[in-house]
Amino acid sequence: MQTNLNKNSKEEIFSLAYNYENKGLLIYSNFKDDNDIFAQILAIKKNGIILLESLASIKNYKLQNYDHQIITPSNLDDKLIVCLNYELELNEFYKNSVEDLDDDVKDLFFRLWATSNNEYIPALKQQLFNKNSENKNKNEHSTNGIQEFLDKANLIASGKASKDDLQNLLKNPNFSFFGGIAAGSLVGLMISEMINKGKKDE
Repeated sequence: MQTNLNKNSKEEIFSLAYNYENKGLLIYSNFKDDNDIFAQILAIKKNGIILLESLASIKNYKLQNYDHQIITPSNLDDKLIVCLNYELELNEFYKNSVEDLDDDVKDLFFRLWATSNNEYIPALKQQLFNKNSENKNKNEHSTNGIQEFLDKANLIASGKASKDDLQNLLKNPNFSFFGGIAAGSLVGLMISEMINKGKKDE
């Protein structure tokens, strides 16, 4: 990111802002089908581009388009992080570019910065938090299910369980987690205990 803008002309700084916003369009366009937040931000950013182009026309600024390399990860968490990093970079650019600019440009840059800082970044952070909380809940649910499985297995192994306990254990979705030799040994142990228990009952 270019942060030292002292040697850039007003027109060059304006063109840089235009390109930063265009980079955002590319990022959110690539991600828009993965989550509503991306599509919503994209729609607002398009309006920002229109405002920049309109002001550039009024000031007779020539806008240069640069090539942008966009990272396109496969999972939602990484896409949210890519967008957050982009917005933070954009914020830093605007904070370093407002000196010695015309008031109308300062005003537009401030509005674009404020929208990114006060709207996009909090929304992206919230989405990332929600996603991580969802994953945490799933992991906790899975852990609880496995612990329940182990408790029932110990109950059967100690000879304190009924045939219903055995049937419920075999139906437990976490049973496959212990596949192979471990599962086979466990089944053998359970059946053996049930047979022994049956003989004692006779």
